[in-house]
Amino acid sequence: MNTAERIYTEVKRMPEKEAHQVLEFIEAVKKQGAIPGKTLREQIYCMSPEELIQKALAAQASFPRVDQEELAKEFADMRNEWDRTS
Repeated sequence: MNTAERIYTEVKRMPEKEAHQVLEFIEAVKKQGAIPGKTLREQIYCMSPEELIQKALAAQASFPRVDQEELAKEFADMRNEWDRTS
């Protein structure tokens, strides 16, 4: 029997209120990056500098690249539209 099956077997036997607490715990674990009881700040302090750099670069890569000329044109268009409606 794997871990998920064991959890399922145990939760089936619990009263609804306790089963709901288990579900809340699972949601909290998912939100905290699978380190129960640790805040994001505590998780960051546990990381090595290399791991922090790796995570920062991965996060940066997930943002789309922005063409500066296209961005300037969009802002100019918004300003022009604003001026027409004022």
